[in-house]
Amino acid sequence: MEREKRKIELQLEEMKKYNNLFDIPERKKLIAEMLVELRKASGLTQSKIAEYIGIKPVTYSTYENGTREAPAEIIVRLSILYGVPTDVILQQCRFSKNNFDAQKQIDDMNSQLDEIRDIITDKDSEINPQFAEMMKAMTDAFSQMGEQLSQLNNKNNQ
Repeated sequence: MEREKRKIELQLEEMKKYNNLFDIPERKKLIAEMLVELRKASGLTQSKIAEYIGIKPVTYSTYENGTREAPAEIIVRLSILYGVPTDVILQQCRFSKNNFDAQKQIDDMNSQLDEIRDIITDKDSEINPQFAEMMKAMTDAFSQMGEQLSQLNNKNNQ
């Protein structure tokens, strides 16, 4: 019982951090910017993205310009379409307005990926080879995402 109570306290602390950094309009703007970046990286138009996720282009446009929030179902569809976690679109893990702090988060993620790579490539490891292959593919995908996020962060610093 004590353990559950501590877990809730930790979540409340995270919520306090989250609430103190961005207000709702700022968060909407961050999501809109991410939608634009993902679409541009895919080389598609707003109309094509709207077609793929089953909505009208004018509706999708309001998500990219930040005048409306995309519903959860649309965020999930975009996540599937772009092959990124919903957390990336929602920027849930972004706890700083400062690009330096954002780069630190990216660097931390890359360090964690390196640790996973070390484990799955260890010749003495007893990890199932199929699992190791799956983990390699996953770490490679996250590395690519990290590179794209670093580029975006560097672009925002200019």
